[in-house]
Amino acid sequence: MYRKLVVIGDVGAGKSTMIRTLSEIETVDTDVASSKNIGKPLTTVGIDYGRISLGEDDAIGLYGVPGQKRYSFIWDMVKEDIWGCVLLLKSGQMPSPEKILELVNIFIDDPNKTPLVIGLTHTDIQDANIGGLHAALKAKGINAPIYSVDARKKQSSTLLLHTVLSMQNAFEYSQKQTLS
Repeated sequence: MYRKLVVIGDVGAGKSTMIRTLSEIETVDTDVASSKNIGKPLTTVGIDYGRISLGEDDAIGLYGVPGQKRYSFIWDMVKEDIWGCVLLLKSGQMPSPEKILELVNIFIDDPNKTPLVIGLTHTDIQDANIGGLHAALKAKGINAPIYSVDARKKQSSTLLLHTVLSMQNAFEYSQKQTLS
């Protein structure tokens, strides 16, 4: 079985870093020098890709997409048949809850079938106020766990992956119970 996990979020949130941290293979990075001042020297302009084996015939493909809306045509290619979604948000520079929901809705058609986990990065630099985000997600029927993470650390990034796995297993179990 092959599963597609997409990692989304704004520029500088740690998407490429998380994929490099988790991947068991050398990642495909599409980072280039930024033509605009975005607060970092490199930016993703295509798809970052990594892979994790869960067993002999079971793997997760890690797909990172650019955070800049001008590359949204890539989002359309990646969002098909996703199994789970990780949203990384840079603490202290979080977009409005409305913009976050707009991005989530691009990738997730049904929050009851596609798990979403949110990771707050850069919390060592600045705290994030997530009260408005919780309320906006809840109003749209999205119950997404939110963790403070460091995308550079394996244990921290793995927490997000394990949460998606657990949520997907719960979805699958509840569907089997409904069909029984």
